[in-house]
Amino acid sequence: MDTYEDLARQIIEDVGGPSNVSSVTHCFTRLRFTLKDNEAVREDHLRKLSGVAGTALAAGQYQVVIGNDVTKVYDAVTSLPGITGEGEVAAESVADEKPVKPVKKGFSYWINIPLNTMSSTITPVLNGLVVTGLFKAVLSILVLLGALDTTSQTYVLLNMMSDVFFYFMPFMIAWSASKHFKCNTVISLMLVGILLHPTFTGLVSAGDSVSLFGLPVHAISYSSSLLPALITVWAQSKVERLFSKTFFNKLGLIELLPTFIVMAPLTLLVTGPVGSIIGEVIASAMLALYQNYYLLGVFAVCLIMPVLILTGSHWILMPTALSNLSTLGFDPFLWVGFAVINFTQLAVSLAIFFKAKSREIKEFAGSAVLPIATAGVTEPCMYGLTLKLKKPLIATFVGCAVGGLYCGLMHVKVFELITVSLVSLPQFIDPAGGNNFVVALIGMALVFVVTFVVTDRVAKVGVSTFPSGLKA
Repeated sequence: MDTYEDLARQIIEDVGGPSNVSSVTHCFTRLRFTLKDNEAVREDHLRKLSGVAGTALAAGQYQVVIGNDVTKVYDAVTSLPGITGEGEVAAESVADEKPVKPVKKGFSYWINIPLNTMSSTITPVLNGLVVTGLFKAVLSILVLLGALDTTSQTYVLLNMMSDVFFYFMPFMIAWSASKHFKCNTVISLMLVGILLHPTFTGLVSAGDSVSLFGLPVHAISYSSSLLPALITVWAQSKVERLFSKTFFNKLGLIELLPTFIVMAPLTLLVTGPVGSIIGEVIASAMLALYQNYYLLGVFAVCLIMPVLILTGSHWILMPTALSNLSTLGFDPFLWVGFAVINFTQLAVSLAIFFKAKSREIKEFAGSAVLPIATAGVTEPCMYGLTLKLKKPLIATFVGCAVGGLYCGLMHVKVFELITVSLVSLPQFIDPAGGNNFVVALIGMALVFVVTFVVTDRVAKVGVSTFPSGLKA
């Protein structure tokens, strides 16, 4: 395609046209479509477009893998007639809308609802997670080098800055969840503000029992939590729609007052506690897994990580990582899996780069190296090389298995939730000291070498095996 606009038009045409698009969002590398009829997609043609690295259908979304230019392509897509920002169908196209094809509500339908919700809610806030993680990594390096004293006010303030994202994460989740559930964002933020208000946190800190209308309130800190905000906004969307069907929708500026009157106490009494209790159950399960089946848990996560990445469902495990960071002070599972898969793909792209004779293949493999090495973005390599050439997928699973076994045996841990790359390796530094950083570096080197060697042995990268139409 000559321009992003040309690519956007072709993508929309191949997914069935604007009338087939219910919504479209994007993450780091993918356009994520919710379509009315997935069978209307011209998948073979779509995958051959220059600028499209691959496609996937997961968590109720049709995903088009773009790579580093995804934001520019998304902007071009949402500027097309019939599609607006946030993926909503433009008003002028309503008359020509394609009716939603009835969906069979089997097991996959019901399991896709929470998967899609979790993915759509977490994806918009990932940039904040990355920035926070890198900021924390820089802070750790400065302390390690002796350039910053942990007792100084400068460190205290810088550390406070690095905690802002996690402390106020419920607000971030409320914002993104309100977009997903299509309810009022301001009300969502107000409801979550109840859980983080200094008066409530003060009552929690005092340690006394808390009650509302004589009913007990689950007195815990909601900072750094994810599920309470998500469940609260989901409930808000239901209540908001209920009142929108009554005369309250004619009250102008105060039409949302009934929603707030109902949801404000429910947030403290029901939705907040339910989300918190689910989080506590997850935390207890992770702690039990860590204490009793650590090696098996790490090995399993690393082994299935290629599947999670290819289906775009890897972020659904985010609550477990946050739970681990909160209760254990580190994550021994999900982020270790991210580290392992990222170094396998770095090895795959470099192995193909050095083995390939074709200039086209070398250019694409070389272009896939930089996003992995600097930002931990593996999708261009996963879809453009590993999946299309097939044999590197064998090397990927072998590398993940070796990495999972090593990290499980050596108890490798991640202390900062940053997308794993060469730049972010300080996330393995244990603030309490110890050799975790060195052990992790050895593990990542082992993963890289094993995957590189296996890729070099099994991958066939002749021009005939490389998909046409795929350019760097």
